[in-house]
Amino acid sequence: ELFFGGNTIILDHGQGIHTVYMHLSQLRVGCADSVSKGDVIGLLGSTGRSSGPHLHFGVKISDISVNPLSVLNLDL
Repeated sequence: ELFFGGNTIILDHGQGIHTVYMHLSQLRVGCADSVSKGDVIGLLGSTGRSSGPHLHFGVKISDISVNPLSVLNLDL
């Protein structure tokens, strides 16, 4: 659990691309689990520093945060 992000999942897509999912109420995957497109990896929540249920979604490329809208069409 990250202090600000609460229950967090970080997926490694290879080539330095990671997606981050924060404030989850439940984690449905563990470290080193493989996931496929469409798998439920967690449930929406309000953990960490949060004022209500929501998903904080982020994308990092080579450890640099980028606008998720700029990569949503990539086949991750």
